[in-house]
Amino acid sequence: MVYGVWALLLLAMACPAGPLESQIGREQAIEIARQELSFEPDSMEAVLSESRERPLWRVTFRGRLPGQPPGLFETVIIEVDARSGDVVSISRT
Repeated sequence: MVYGVWALLLLAMACPAGPLESQIGREQAIEIARQELSFEPDSMEAVLSESRERPLWRVTFRGRLPGQPPGLFETVIIEVDARSGDVVSISRT
């Protein structure tokens, strides 16, 4: 019986239990972030990162607003919680 308990304990310690275990996928994070845009992006980048021990998808969109002159463009960085899918922050430049 004691060996069974030790075996279960060792098995539990060997299994990863990090915060990225129940995360949403990259494509789902992009779709969530895309809903916050007011323009059609020319380029997009999505990177999984961690902030305050919380996994986040940092999705960056670049493009032009309708009627915006050539040479000017918008950059929007949207952070999406990788567990819940909630939008955490939106940064526009």
